[in-house]
Amino acid sequence: MSDMTTLLDTIVVGQSQPAVTANELFDALSQAACFGRRARTCTGLTWGYYGGRYRRMAISNGTLSLTASQANIYVVASKASGAVSFSTSTTNWDDPSYDRLYWISTNGSAVTDYDDHREFLFTPAGKAINSQSAAYTTVMADAYNILLHPSADTSARTWTIDSNANVAYPIGTELEFINQNAAGTITINITSDTLRKAGTGSTGSRTLAADGWAKAKKLATTEWIIDGSNLT
Repeated sequence: MSDMTTLLDTIVVGQSQPAVTANELFDALSQAACFGRRARTCTGLTWGYYGGRYRRMAISNGTLSLTASQANIYVVASKASGAVSFSTSTTNWDDPSYDRLYWISTNGSAVTDYDDHREFLFTPAGKAINSQSAAYTTVMADAYNILLHPSADTSARTWTIDSNANVAYPIGTELEFINQNAAGTITINITSDTLRKAGTGSTGSRTLAADGWAKAKKLATTEWIIDGSNLT
């Protein structure tokens, strides 16, 4: 309880069907269980976790088959896809493109210790960066994240916002594009839907030069508006 007086429905001694109230409370608080340890599917070196809603993606309950006899196992979730993975190194653990979930230790046949590191539940969600050095068509996981064209790729590329028929982004969705210093020009294209430039209303593909930044927002089922710097 966050305060002396709770706003939650409470279970009292002797009440009829306390399990009903308990399940209602669990349902209301279920989002906090996302990626949490699912005890009934944890056995031996199998680690079970709960799904939920993560960065606007639906995550299913799942399991991992852990490595035996490891003092340090680092379990993370990809911000771009929601995929859960683990490693015995801290490479992804310290990578801002991933959220930390659990630190685990194992012996030859079972988990011996674990710590919950799901800090994303209590901190603002950062944006995942999807670096692309080729022609690319957007996917649902790009919503509210960053598409980056890195400096190392000096070739011109075309990136396409997929149609509502293929990827039904919710109205209000934002796609962010960054063309890094010295990178080749990016053409931001759209398929069968409409892309309008803010301030002019003109439609069609847009060009994002190096050192450019642009953001597209979905205004209607088949209409987007785009604006930014170094965008023509």
